[in-house]
Amino acid sequence: MHEMALVHQVVDAVVEHAEGIGAKEVKAVHLTIGEGRDVVEDFMQGLFSFLARDTVAEHARLVVKRVPYTVRCNRCGCVFPLNVRDSSTWVCPDCGVERDYRLNSGMEFMIDRMQVAGAVA
Repeated sequence: MHEMALVHQVVDAVVEHAEGIGAKEVKAVHLTIGEGRDVVEDFMQGLFSFLARDTVAEHARLVVKRVPYTVRCNRCGCVFPLNVRDSSTWVCPDCGVERDYRLNSGMEFMIDRMQVAGAVA
């Protein structure tokens, strides 16, 4: 359950930032998470609530935007979606080369923004 470590880092960053700007309450935390992070979103909200108890983020909700895998073809530069479970997607749709690409997206894990109440800054 690697969600615990990831969510703990989010809570720490959110609380530190919120307290730094004098927020009275964090309403929402917007995250971007790549498909490759293989996290269970349902666990994340519960963990966040548990880890954020007695802080300004105690009642915040997590808003998650998922990012699919995309790759960039090393031959022609085309960026295309890749489904790791479907080998028919492993071929560049522009030049037809198979498995000659590098990861473009899908491993993100970042805090995009927070919605807060009562901030001074």
